[in-house]
Amino acid sequence: MGVASRRTSLLAVAALLAGACSGGAQPRRPTFAYVANTDANSISVFEMDPKTGQLTPRQTLDAPNPRYLEVHPSGLFLFVTEGTAQVAALALDPATGALAPVAGATAATGADPFNITFDPAGRFLYVANVGSNTVSGYAVSADGHLAEIPGSPFAAGSLPYALVVDDSGRHLYVANRGSNTPADPGSVTAHAIDPASGALAPLAGSPYAAGNGPRAIELAAGGRFALVANRFSNDVSVFGLDAATGALTEVAGSPFPAGGEPRSIAVAPSGRVALVANSASNDVSAYAIDAASGALSPVPGTPFPAGTTPLSVTVDDSGAWACASNRGSSDVSVYALDGASGRLTPVATVPTGGSGFSVTTWQAGASR
Repeated sequence: MGVASRRTSLLAVAALLAGACSGGAQPRRPTFAYVANTDANSISVFEMDPKTGQLTPRQTLDAPNPRYLEVHPSGLFLFVTEGTAQVAALALDPATGALAPVAGATAATGADPFNITFDPAGRFLYVANVGSNTVSGYAVSADGHLAEIPGSPFAAGSLPYALVVDDSGRHLYVANRGSNTPADPGSVTAHAIDPASGALAPLAGSPYAAGNGPRAIELAAGGRFALVANRFSNDVSVFGLDAATGALTEVAGSPFPAGGEPRSIAVAPSGRVALVANSASNDVSAYAIDAASGALSPVPGTPFPAGTTPLSVTVDDSGAWACASNRGSSDVSVYALDGASGRLTPVATVPTGGSGFSVTTWQAGASR
């Protein structure tokens, strides 16, 4: 989570260099979508058509109760949290998108692990442990193996579901859902990252109040704003982010209305459009992000229909396509994303073969 702007800029540089070296011909860089089918104990791999957005099945890999998955910044591995209280590395073939287990590359997590994030350089991986109110941290080796960071797991808030590292790699933010009670509405906790060890320490001023039930968090506008989806108050909180101190300040007008029980946020590579998956209203809200203030404005036509119980939404590296994984209908909704207006146009609904808990995409050659 929170790597779209970094990987897009690196991909653009790589494309320019490739064109210069080949007389202007651009090499084909396929895009793949990965879906964690929690109840079916599998991960589905699809190849995305760059012209139509259509998804073609390429592989189904057995995985024990997979939850969330994220491609490492190197593009060599996909990491997945599993309900068996572990995180695992899978080798990623950049030509075919195929996944293969890496022998010995699993590590124990806390109870009920959910979201994953990396620091920008891919040196450290962090996992939100919902069942133990902690964040586990690991050093990532070149071969995909994980070594738990000294002091891990680190204390988080109540029921931490999602987390993101800022573009500097110095701060980590956690969306703690809480228990949907007046005494425990949830919070956002902020942590300093030790640049040598990856260890976490609470930042002054943390935790920060958001809406009721912070369930997802993403950064936007070059990392200057943090967007938080609040599941139980059906809205999105937006915070300005101080790059020097890591402090958060809620922006004017926040929170902004969403659909029913928003559980996932994705920000387009441009940083100008945010998408929110609303699990109870079975749709996706789209917003234009004001680059100066961080305020969200609903895109005309929003919300856009999804399948049943969309739990996850993502935008591909090109910024042209978006996918929502629908747990209740066991499929993925694919949309064309208008980069100027932020409007979504449904183009396909693709069965996953299981209850799609989360979805992520990756384009070959994209450094994250």
